[in-house]
Amino acid sequence: MNDWEILLTNAAKKYLKKLTPDNQKRIINALRSLIAESSLADLKPLKGRDEARLRVGDYRVILKIDAENKQIVVTKIGSRGDVYK
Repeated sequence: MNDWEILLTNAAKKYLKKLTPDNQKRIINALRSLIAESSLADLKPLKGRDEARLRVGDYRVILKIDAENKQIVVTKIGSRGDVYK
């Protein structure tokens, strides 16, 4: 998964900017490690959606994996209780 690209929606970028620098780094590192070693990531498909969730501490990253174009599209980032709404 080396040539993969990570794309963020505007909503995901906005939420990421509001986080502390430490939490920003944790989420970015989790996305990078997803590309490097996807089998180690805490990634689960969401029921009733074509998206998956990546758990990063108290935060959840909702994303779509486009294997054909080698892209990971982050659609939403949020706290554990609010991200699924």
